[in-house]
Amino acid sequence: MFLDTIQQHLLSLTSYIRTFVELQQRVSPDEFLKILNIGISTVEEFEDSRIIYKFPIESLVTMIHFQIDSFFGDICSQAETPKNGFYTRMKCVLASTSIEDKKKDKFQNTLQCLAFFRNSFHNAGHHTINKARWNGRAEPAKGILDRTFSKDEWGIKFKHKEVIAYNWKSAFLLIQDSVAVMQLLIMAIYATDR
Repeated sequence: MFLDTIQQHLLSLTSYIRTFVELQQRVSPDEFLKILNIGISTVEEFEDSRIIYKFPIESLVTMIHFQIDSFFGDICSQAETPKNGFYTRMKCVLASTSIEDKKKDKFQNTLQCLAFFRNSFHNAGHHTINKARWNGRAEPAKGILDRTFSKDEWGIKFKHKEVIAYNWKSAFLLIQDSVAVMQLLIMAIYATDR
C-alpha cells in the first residue's frame, strides 16, 4: 500500500507539471506570473528567483518523505515501540530487519539525506547539523560537511548553515534511491514477519 501511495503522488505531480507547462505556453509570461499569485509579477523578478522551478521537486520530496515517515511510525506502533522523530523511527525499523550492517548504513544515509533535504525548507534552504551531533557542544563552523548523497556524477552536499545546492536530476535521484530503499526495507520486514 505504501508504494502505491508514492506512485499516486508521482502521477499527481506529473499531471501538475504537465498542466503547469501547458498554462505557461498559453499565456504571456506576465499573465502566467499573475495566475500563479506567488508575489512575483515581472519576468525580471522571475528570472532572478528560483522559486517556480524548485516548487514541484520540493513538493515531491516533502510528499515522499512524509509517506516514509508515516510508514516508519506505523511499523514502530505495531511493534509497540512508538518512537518520536524520523531518525529514531528509521533506526528502529532498520534494527528490526536482518539486512547486513553495510547496507543499513547506505540505506540510512539515503533516507537521512531525504529528511535533511525536506528539513532545510524550515530554514530557507539551509542545512543545520543537529545539536546532538555537535562535538563537545561547540557549534560546527559554517560549511562543515555533514552528509552527502551521490549517484553517478550527481550529488547533494549537506553543509552546516549553508544552502543546499541541488538540481532536478540530483533531487530526482535522491527520491528514486529512497523509494528503492523502501522497497527493499518492505521486503525485509515482510521476510522477518514470516
